This record gives sequence, C-alpha cells and structure tokens, in this order.
Amino acid sequence: MSKTRLVVSEQFYSLQGEGPTVGRPAIFLRLAGCNLECNGFSYQNPIDGSHLGCDSKLVWQKGTPYTLETLLLDWQHNGFATHLKSGAHLIITGGEPLLQQTKIAALLTELDTLWPDIYIEIETNGTLLPNPYLSKRINQFNVSPKLTSSLEPKAKAYQCNVLQHLVALPQTIFKFVIQSQTDVEEVISAYQQAFQITNTRIWLMPEGGTRAQINPKMAWLAERCKDYGFNFSARLHIMLWDEATGV
Repeated sequence: MSKTRLVVSEQFYSLQGEGPTVGRPAIFLRLAGCNLECNGFSYQNPIDGSHLGCDSKLVWQKGTPYTLETLLLDWQHNGFATHLKSGAHLIITGGEPLLQQTKIAALLTELDTLWPDIYIEIETNGTLLPNPYLSKRINQFNVSPKLTSSLEPKAKAYQCNVLQHLVALPQTIFKFVIQSQTDVEEVISAYQQAFQITNTRIWLMPEGGTRAQINPKMAWLAERCKDYGFNFSARLHIMLWDEATGV
C-alpha cells in the first residue's frame, strides 16, 4: 500500500450538517490547511475570545500525518469501515482539502479496492481545480465560494476557470454563507447569473459558528430563499452541538 501521508486534523462519525444531504450519517475526514482566512466571518476563539473568523480554523491549523495504510486500519478498528459499508457518507473537508488532492486520490483508490461504492462528498471553497480523477470519482462536490463579506480578496476567492469546471460537473452543488441582503444579491449576480447556475443547485446558510450567531438570521434567510427559489440550509451540527468540534 502507498506510503503517501495525508495530514489529518480530525476524524469522527456524525451527521452531515449542511446542504442537500443534511442529516445523513457520515464519517468526517478533516484535512489540515487552507488557502483562505475568511476573517470577515464572526467566529471567536471560545478559549480567549480572539477573532478567528472561520469556525473550524482552530482545528485545521493543526494536523497529524497518516499513511493511507494506518488511516484505513484505524477505520477498520474504530468502526468507521462498518459505518461506511452500511451507507454512511465519507465527507472530506478542511480547511481546503483540495490542497492535498493528489493524496486524496490515492486514498480513494485504496478505499475503492477495499470497500467499493462508498458515497464521497468533498467540501471545497471553489478556488482549486480538482484533478480529472476526483472530478469523476467524487459523488458530490459541496462548493462554498467566499463572498465579499468574508474579506477574502476577489483575486483569491473568485477563480472563474475553477468555478466553470465545477458548474459543468452535474454532482456539484453550491453553498453560500450569508450575513446580509448584500450577500444574497452577490450570489445572484456574481454566481447564479454569471455562471448560469440553476437555483435548485444553490443553498444559502446563515453565517456564524455558534447558535447565538446563527439563530437570529435563520428566519430572515429562510424568507429570502423563498423569495428567490434557493434552498435553505440550516447548520445542523451547530444547532445540535453548538460550537463543539469532533461531533
């Protein structure tokens, strides 16, 4: 088996919290590292109150290298393999997992040999072009482009060639973090209209990493989804477990 090493921040069994497969049992494989900061988001470090922006930054900033052999053996011993073979999805997330996409492809090649037909989702910010293998093998790309309110420079966050490629893949859906009506209007002009994305492929979800942050926005955003025909995505993991990680 390959000695390729994936840098893993955390892995756990839970429920998908966002998008079209919300509520689905899933193994989460969170990979270390990201190419964006999202300092415009509101999440604060629960330990010292410092501003983090991204609600998973504390986790993806750290990581442990795993050989593919060690990772898959762990999954057999801790029950993850049983869950996957019983229909749980594998959700590869970050940070930005496509920073390690060559290693992901090696992992999935091994995984398909051991336990074929696992349903695999990748969470990505839409700035890195997935390679041909992943473009074909991944069952669902959950693409979450960062809007102007994230404070990411457009030159980094808005990669037209990547977005065009992802739009062309029928298994791609788009999730947008929304803080205000301005964000909704940007989704419409810069994404829906610019790339001819049907509204049935777009999910809007409230910004925030805690219940206190997302709850006041949910009813308002649900109405905007009704207005424009978009899908509404609650953030189930936050509603259930607030800002706890690894659940």
